[in-house]
Amino acid sequence: MEFFVPAAEDEKQAEEVYSGIKAFARQTLGWKTTERRIFSLTYQHEGERYFVEVGKPDPRIGEIVLALLESNSYLVCTYSRGVVRGEPILVGTNEVVDVRDFRNDDV
Repeated sequence: MEFFVPAAEDEKQAEEVYSGIKAFARQTLGWKTTERRIFSLTYQHEGERYFVEVGKPDPRIGEIVLALLESNSYLVCTYSRGVVRGEPILVGTNEVVDVRDFRNDDV
């Protein structure tokens, strides 16, 4: 899957929004994020298995996942959790079962 940000009109806008999400995460959490572009995560949390994918609703809060970031933890970013307000949903690295990245044709 090629990199995208849901609702972005073009590649330029997707890059701007993605950069803004990363900056907001850095501001709210005080953590740097990696350059990794994550498409989906599967993780275990409190005995339940969850699958989150950019562009689809988060199974726990029902909002569309706009970005998945890698930092001290994995960060699930939705409109009200890490994009416009609030902290992202934190997923511990020890909870992650599988990570899928966006395809990078430049490599």
